[in-house]
Amino acid sequence: MSAAWLSQVALPWVLASVMMAMGLSLTGADFARTWRHPRRVLLGTGLQMLALPLLAWALVLLLPLPPLAAAGLLLVALVPGGATSNMFSYLVQGDLALSVTLTAIAAVLAPFTLPLVMGWNLELLGLATGGLSLPYWHTVGQLLLVTLLPVLAGMLLRQALPARWLEVVLPGVKGFTGVAMISVVVALFASHAERLPSLLSLETLAVLLLCLFSMLLGHGVARRLHLPHDSVRAITVEVGVQNAGVAMMVAFVLLQQPAIGLVPLLYGLLMNVPVFLWMFACLWRDRHPEATVADRR
Repeated sequence: MSAAWLSQVALPWVLASVMMAMGLSLTGADFARTWRHPRRVLLGTGLQMLALPLLAWALVLLLPLPPLAAAGLLLVALVPGGATSNMFSYLVQGDLALSVTLTAIAAVLAPFTLPLVMGWNLELLGLATGGLSLPYWHTVGQLLLVTLLPVLAGMLLRQALPARWLEVVLPGVKGFTGVAMISVVVALFASHAERLPSLLSLETLAVLLLCLFSMLLGHGVARRLHLPHDSVRAITVEVGVQNAGVAMMVAFVLLQQPAIGLVPLLYGLLMNVPVFLWMFACLWRDRHPEATVADRR
């Protein structure tokens, strides 16, 4: 199985199927409940779309990353949320409706914001002078095809399917698409293993710091604003977990730059380390509520 087929064919199709499965999980009630508290939605979206790119740039300026690796890190920061973040929000008993809403908003905005901001990033990194560019409308169209349109198709399909049938089939669909996405990421990892940075590298440090600092940012700001603890957890996940699949697709398919795609690929694997540690900490706190009374005020 060639790396080109994995990145050019399998990745876009599997990514679209994951987004459609997410759309099958969405209902109008999810958004209606969340918009009763618009401050939480605006806070999460603001941190995702504005604070994350700035945090990534801070890491690029702090760490002497090669330009292509820096571009990969900045690309990851431009695609927040995703089906994985919804799963983690569910596992830590976060505000799932808020998590899903923030993911849906990111899916709507990212096709339009990513090519614009990434174009600026390439210029600031000096890569645009070498002919590296991201055509705006072509990129918008490609991202719509693999992100927003599958989500909308999933939502429409949910309306058309009988509720009983959906309850039976949906868990299997979500499980299958999740396994398919993991399989593609692992296969890409194996096919690019010789070119991937070592685990003791600046690239590894950069992706771990991006995930850790973004989680701390989301958690800290949400706590500072005295949001309910389930909303704090949802915002922590939504700000801290990026859609590595979309970032890889942009790098491998649209930019035709596997060297840029290696950092999102590395992120897709290593982000699980801080996220799982935080998730276990949340579960421990839930089992020992007397130790975290202040966290629940």
